[in-house]
Amino acid sequence: MSATAVKRVTTVLFDYGHTLMDFARPQELLVEAYHRINQRLEQELEAEVPSAARMLVEVSERVDDEIGRSYRGGAEQEVDIASLYEDALSALGMHLTPETVTWVIEHEQDAWLNGITASPHAIPVLEELKPRGFRLGIVSNAAFAPQSMRNQLESLELSQYFDATVYSSEIGVRKPNRAIYESCVERLGGANGGRVVFVGDRLREDVVGPRKLGFDAVLTHEFRQEDPAEWGIAVPVITSLDQLPALIAD
Repeated sequence: MSATAVKRVTTVLFDYGHTLMDFARPQELLVEAYHRINQRLEQELEAEVPSAARMLVEVSERVDDEIGRSYRGGAEQEVDIASLYEDALSALGMHLTPETVTWVIEHEQDAWLNGITASPHAIPVLEELKPRGFRLGIVSNAAFAPQSMRNQLESLELSQYFDATVYSSEIGVRKPNRAIYESCVERLGGANGGRVVFVGDRLREDVVGPRKLGFDAVLTHEFRQEDPAEWGIAVPVITSLDQLPALIAD
């Protein structure tokens, strides 16, 4: 970790996944969720529907694969999550109302709440930064609805620390598109002459993108490790979030 503090910081923006939290696919809970989805759809359609196990693969996993391909391809436009689920369900012969598709997504997301874990350092770090007067925000690439993401923050007991949260699903574009960072700074009332620091695990989205707006950046290796040398980038690297407060000077 660089020993040089970032000066005159007023605002700290965090990535979400693999920065403040980590996650693992909660397979058993997802299967249970799809059993309940299966039961509701049978009642609603008044017909036999594919098994929960099949729907888990051909709906949930198919959607995950589509999102992953879009991200790996570098697209800055966020996917339409409802359309992905609607297409996957339709491919199985289930043509549902938009309200039912939304219910399926939300029900699956409820199961995901049990697969996410906050960094053990997240709350102590936020509790240290907040009294120092920093404005704190989250800027996250997330295909799912903003309310689902904010529900995750609530379940992790993190939401109270943030003055603004912005997800790609609500503005339609992903990092490193400048609009998503700017949206969060605007919600925080602007930079007000101070420095903005972005903390995240990805070089393209969390270092290169923010620096194009004049932000400082800190790369975290707590959950994922991208090598700045492979990009020819010099950036402070922390191995866990608890190293962050010492790096930021207010």
